[in-house]
Amino acid sequence: MEILTLGQKIKKLRKERNLTLKELAGNRVTAAQISHIERDKSYPSQDLLDYFSQKLSVSVDYLVESKEAQVKQISESILLKGEYYIKNKKLKSAKDELTKVIELCREYNVNSLCANAKFLLGQVYRDEGDYTMAASMFERSLILNIKTSNVKGVLGCYLELGKVYMLQKCYKPATDKFIQGKNYLVDNNVINYDIERLLYINLSYCSMELGEYDDAIFYSKKVDEIEEKMKDYKHKGNSLFLLGNKYMGEGDYIRAKKYFSKALDVFNEHEKKLDQARTYVVMSYIHENLKQYEEALEKVKIAYEIHKDIENEHLVEIMFDYTRALLNKGDIESAKELSKKALAMSIKLKNKLLEAKAIKYYAKAHLKEGNVEIALENMNRNIELVSKYGAKKDIADAYFEAADIYAHVSKDKELECYSKGVELYKELKIIYY
Repeated sequence: MEILTLGQKIKKLRKERNLTLKELAGNRVTAAQISHIERDKSYPSQDLLDYFSQKLSVSVDYLVESKEAQVKQISESILLKGEYYIKNKKLKSAKDELTKVIELCREYNVNSLCANAKFLLGQVYRDEGDYTMAASMFERSLILNIKTSNVKGVLGCYLELGKVYMLQKCYKPATDKFIQGKNYLVDNNVINYDIERLLYINLSYCSMELGEYDDAIFYSKKVDEIEEKMKDYKHKGNSLFLLGNKYMGEGDYIRAKKYFSKALDVFNEHEKKLDQARTYVVMSYIHENLKQYEEALEKVKIAYEIHKDIENEHLVEIMFDYTRALLNKGDIESAKELSKKALAMSIKLKNKLLEAKAIKYYAKAHLKEGNVEIALENMNRNIELVSKYGAKKDIADAYFEAADIYAHVSKDKELECYSKGVELYKELKIIYY
C-alpha cells in the first residue's frame, strides 16, 4: 500500500527491472541526473518522461499520477474488498480493510472515500449488534458527506441512522433522522424516488409504533404516490438511453456519454431487488397493524416473489411474514406448506433459530386448524431448540406461545409455561412485578 512520488516510482521500477542508474540513463541523460530525479531533487521534461515510460514499460500517466490519485485508487480497491466481506458476513475482515482506508484517507485528507469507509464500517457495527458504534460511524460519515457535498451519501447516512434507532426501538429519534433526510431532499431539490420512498416507508413504520396512526396512513399514501411516479421514472431511463443513441449517431460523443450515464443511473437504481423486498415487507407489516389483511398479504407476496431466487436468512424471514399474512387471511393449507419450505431452507442454511421459528409457524397453522395436539408437539420442539440456541427473551416468548396453545387443553400447563416466561422477563428486567 505504497504511495510514491515520481522519483520513488522511477527508482522502484528501475530496481525491479535490475537496471543500474547508468543503464537507465542510456545516451539520454547522465546517471547523476537520474539520481537527482529519483530523490525528487529535479523533475523530468515531457520528452524524458516519454523515455522513462518506454524504458520502464509503464504509462506516462502512471508515472505522473499524484499521491491523492494513488490514495483514491488504492482506497477504492480496498473498499470493494470491504464490501465483499460485508456481503459474505466476514465482518472482522471487513473491519480490518475499512480501517486501513480510513487511516490512509485521513493521512492524505481524502474526505470522500473516508466518508464511504466510515459508512460501510457503520454497517459492520450494525450487523455485529453494536448500535452505539454504528450510529457514531454513520454520524461521522454524514459530516464528511456534507463537507464534500455528496448528496446521495448524506441521504444514505440519514436512512441508516434512522434504521439503527429503529433496531433499538427508539422510534422518536428514528423519525427525526428520516424527517431530516426528507428535508434534505427538498432543500437540495433532489429527485430520488427510491430514497424518498424508503424515507416515507420508515416514517410510516415509526408512526405506527408510536401510535400516530393518522401520520402512518399519510406516509403510507405518500409511498403509493411515489411508486406511481417510479413507474414513469423507469420509462425515463429508456428515453435517456434513446437520446444517448441519437447523439452517438450524430457523432456528439460527449453528449451521448452524458445521457447514457443518466440512463445507467436510472436502471441501476431500480435493480436493488433486496431493498425493494425489504420495503414491501415493512409495508405489509403496516397494513397488518391497520387490520388491512388483504393489502398486507399482497405486499408480502410481492416481497417473496422478488427475493425467492436468493436463498438466504432474509428470504426465510420473508417467508415467516408471508406465512403470518396467510394465517391472518385464513389460508391455512398455504401457510402450512410455506412454513415447511421455510423449515427445509433453515435446515439447509444450518440456522437453528430460524429452524425453531419455522416450527413455531407450523404449530400456529395447526392450531388455527384446530389440531391442538400437533400444534403442541411442534411448539415444544420450538422451545427445545430456542432453549439451546436462543437468547433469554426468545425462550420467554416461546413459553408464552406455548401457554396460548395449552390454554385449549390444560390450565395447569398454561400457567406453568406462562410462569416460566414471566420469570425470564423479570431476569431481563422487561417486567418488575
